[in-house]
Amino acid sequence: MRILQVVHQYPPQKIGGTEIYTQNLSRALKNKGHEVIVFRRGETSAERRLGMRVGSDGLEVYTLYDMVARNPLSQFLSSFRNPFVDESFTEVLEEEAPDLIHFQHLKGLSNRLIVMAKERGIPTVLTLHDYWFICPNAQLLRWGDNKLCPGPRLWLNCAYSCAAPRVGFPAPLFPGPLAAGLFAYRDRLLRKALAATDLIICPTEFVRSIFLRWGLPKEKVRLIEHGIEPPIDSLPGRAKDGLNFLYLGGIAWQKGLHTLIQAFQSLGSVSATLAVCGDEQAFPDYARALREMVGDSSITFRGLIPRSQLWSTLAQADVVVIPSLWYEVSPLVVEEAFAAGVPVIASGIGALAEKVRHGVDGFLFPPGDVAHLSHLLREIVANPSILEGLRNNIQRVKTLEEHVGEIEALYARLGAQKEHSD
Repeated sequence: MRILQVVHQYPPQKIGGTEIYTQNLSRALKNKGHEVIVFRRGETSAERRLGMRVGSDGLEVYTLYDMVARNPLSQFLSSFRNPFVDESFTEVLEEEAPDLIHFQHLKGLSNRLIVMAKERGIPTVLTLHDYWFICPNAQLLRWGDNKLCPGPRLWLNCAYSCAAPRVGFPAPLFPGPLAAGLFAYRDRLLRKALAATDLIICPTEFVRSIFLRWGLPKEKVRLIEHGIEPPIDSLPGRAKDGLNFLYLGGIAWQKGLHTLIQAFQSLGSVSATLAVCGDEQAFPDYARALREMVGDSSITFRGLIPRSQLWSTLAQADVVVIPSLWYEVSPLVVEEAFAAGVPVIASGIGALAEKVRHGVDGFLFPPGDVAHLSHLLREIVANPSILEGLRNNIQRVKTLEEHVGEIEALYARLGAQKEHSD
């Protein structure tokens, strides 16, 4: 089968959960005999162009280079509609003639892409990696105060709680009804795109419930959890010099790393360390503030570790901590920690509360609750034997191979339906 994967960003320029998932899935499908092409948004440039390269893994990657939007209105509109993207996508469809298109993300691309595929009779699949179709911020967090958002309320809350502070406009002077109209326009176009999609994949039940409440047709939704590539070799034993806590993920406010640092510092002088692994360049001001909080202590920042060092890093951890403040969709780090036999402490929010079983293979705490997290860390430091019971309860995680098999079956059913309808 000739498969086109569409994503907003792609490694090595951007390394995040959606990007890594797309790359892993594309490579696995290619290894199983499929022809796989990737279409992605690239860096901004002085001119608009479409480039293509063949990566070291043999995947064809089409990269769309576009100019920077110069004002807030243009930036907002170009985040979900772009005629140049449409034209470039048409070129790729004519050149590659895919049998199926799997959309991973459309941010910065165009809502028209799914509709264009439908008009050509090409089967489509969409995986929901965040809440972008509902929320322009993608994370259901209010821009002004970073508080959780229940979703649009006639889009006026989007206007006053997000748009106004984002452009630095005082709320009383901000044209809220006009901005709400723009959000409503976006909503209408994206709902049209979802309506044109043949099947929609939700990686967790939490995400599925959010989108069903929003109005996603139940008959189009499939619940398929992600899978990971497990370690090939046996992992080295853990060091015996005290407990090693590990944070592995994005260095961004919504990830709640400041909560973890405050909780760990409250422990005082204990036989334990905290390693922070993540890209400090994405939000440098936040990363700088965290480093200032830490000073000279048993907390170390290791930067973004290569994927080749993932398993050796996890092998030296006694506990992975995920202190997120937003509704995580399906963080692969949970499965990766469990695959390495490492218990997880996580915020009891979003899909994290679905993946970590409190008191069984990890612990949950209220998001942002420094005192509660500090209590959990202190209990583990005082009674390390707790971890042995948690480790023994870790269940086998789904592999990428198993996940790809489920995706292939989905592709095959859509292909068969198309042949039948033809």
